[in-house]
Amino acid sequence: MKYFLLLLLLFSPFCFARDCEQVSDSCVAVGEWNFSLAAGAGVYTNPLHGGNNIPLVLIPKISYYGEQVFFENNTFGYTLFDNEHIVISAITQLNHEKAFFTRWHPQNIFIESVSSGMTTDISFSEENQKSEVNIQDVAKRRWAIDAGVQINWFVDQATDIQVQVLHDINNVYNGFNGQVQLSHMMGFKQLPDTAMSLSLGANINSKNLVDYYYGISRESDFSLGQTYQGKLSINPYFRLVLMHQISSLWSANLHLKRVFLDDNTIDSPLVKDNHIDTIFAGVTYDF
Repeated sequence: MKYFLLLLLLFSPFCFARDCEQVSDSCVAVGEWNFSLAAGAGVYTNPLHGGNNIPLVLIPKISYYGEQVFFENNTFGYTLFDNEHIVISAITQLNHEKAFFTRWHPQNIFIESVSSGMTTDISFSEENQKSEVNIQDVAKRRWAIDAGVQINWFVDQATDIQVQVLHDINNVYNGFNGQVQLSHMMGFKQLPDTAMSLSLGANINSKNLVDYYYGISRESDFSLGQTYQGKLSINPYFRLVLMHQISSLWSANLHLKRVFLDDNTIDSPLVKDNHIDTIFAGVTYDF
């Protein structure tokens, strides 16, 4: 694989670029390590009772792209097939759900938690008519390592469709998760050196995954006196990223993303919000 499109900003899944000569400012050659640091202001919201929203201040990014092997922050992959329009890769990464239960997840690196009014009891909300359970009161959720296949279909120069199917390989939740995403990138004649990326997609979490992270069982959470069993959840999302290249090393970035949680996740007593937001504005320096 000859060239790859750099992430526009943090939390964007990696993707691959074709005909890199036409967008050389956004591409890197094979066989090089790349380091960047974004500084600015933003927030990554935590939808769980007792969970802390994550302020986004300093966001590092580390990546390497070889002919077949690649690495980007939380993802390690190997390209199995590559032609003009289709790329098929085997990938492995830490499951993202654990990030809501711990500060020390790759998504939360260099991010300091803030208080969100943590409580240690079980209460009953008259508004939503469901019990509320704090994450401090449930059994510790383990780290899961996911592995599987990613397919990128490059429809044209600016549009690609990405599909992921992953399964945990360390028998934590014994289930699968997936993602389907359509992304389109565009430039502006009136605004040189400026690009915008729009993405629509959905994260699919299996029944076992939802049950492990958001369910409540008598075996592990017996002291709570209640149970909740998770179900298959499909969580749609949209993302908008704006990037303006200030110089060869500096760029300004705006990142907006909202994930809408499925009722099969929202109904868990652990969950207080029906969506997850990522908002960030700042500048990035490429070393």
